[in-house]
Amino acid sequence: MVRGPQAVTKVSSSNNDRRRIGRGTVRVASPIRARIESAHDVRHDGYVARMATIKKPLFDPDEATATEGMPVREPATATGVPVTDDDDFDDRDDSAPIAAPPEADVVAGRALMVAALVERSRIEATRDVARAKALSEWVDVHGLFGNLGPEGVDLFERAPGEWSDDDIDAVDWTTEELRVLLWAIGKTELGPASARADVNALLSQLPVLEPADAFIDSAVLRDAAEIDVQRALAEALLEAVRSEAWARTISEDPQSFEPDADLEELLESIEADGFDRKAAAAQGAVHEAVSGLRFWSRSLLRELFSSGSPHEQQKLDSSDLVSWDDATLGTLLGVVHARVEAFEWLQEGDEYETDDGDEDDDEDQLV
Repeated sequence: MVRGPQAVTKVSSSNNDRRRIGRGTVRVASPIRARIESAHDVRHDGYVARMATIKKPLFDPDEATATEGMPVREPATATGVPVTDDDDFDDRDDSAPIAAPPEADVVAGRALMVAALVERSRIEATRDVARAKALSEWVDVHGLFGNLGPEGVDLFERAPGEWSDDDIDAVDWTTEELRVLLWAIGKTELGPASARADVNALLSQLPVLEPADAFIDSAVLRDAAEIDVQRALAEALLEAVRSEAWARTISEDPQSFEPDADLEELLESIEADGFDRKAAAAQGAVHEAVSGLRFWSRSLLRELFSSGSPHEQQKLDSSDLVSWDDATLGTLLGVVHARVEAFEWLQEGDEYETDDGDEDDDEDQLV
């Protein structure tokens, strides 16, 4: 069994859930991920399933941006998605939540907070009370606590030595988000998704426990199109790896397999792409499910790394997924999941509730 963040998952898709963004780039639409359900809650070798929920437990950022309260238009047609019609855009419901992509200074601030959280995790080994206090004061001075949800704030308020192993493991996975954030402001390269981030190398790029205003103020975001390409890569890889993870689960425990609507939708979809469902079904429902999931995974990777693709240099063969041991597959699963979450925040930002009738409320309420 694959053990790692959201180690065993169910994946479904349909032809309508796929769209192309640029030649050779597959974008797996969010409705697919919304239908992915965790089948088991497992932890092993530092991987924790709770870090792979759709909404990460530690972060609920509320950093304001210069575009706070402004509606976000759909991407331009150059990305493969039509621009929202102006009439529909102007007729929006002003009371509904709206999203604002973060600007460079906000991304830099979030990166500093993640780095501080990682540094605080290290203090669990040293029990350095003075350093823990200094770190908390540094975060407070730079106004970074707003990046943390209740769980993250609670971790910072605990005395050194009070974190559980799960807390340490959970924070360890946030280094993958840190890598994406630093990449987004040009401070590091993403590197292959099959390998964990080098924590020391990442932290060396940040002024932790030092004056950080210049780091925040000088931050510059990469071009939106470049971020979009990398997000598409991460989403397609995540879909492919989850498909392989589910296929393994079914193969290893065929007695517990039960067909469901999501799997049926997937099998119907890939028939149109050439999957011989009849032949697979002739060998039983388990064989049909496993073969279908792996066909879908191969199809994603084939299109993702096709000739002319912007991802051609990072080519991953579908046979690699099948041959990898569970620990290796679990690492890839955890890394690409963290990247998808981080890229989603970079492009979509946070949701804000607006109430035009309350003139005394100067700040939007975060959701």
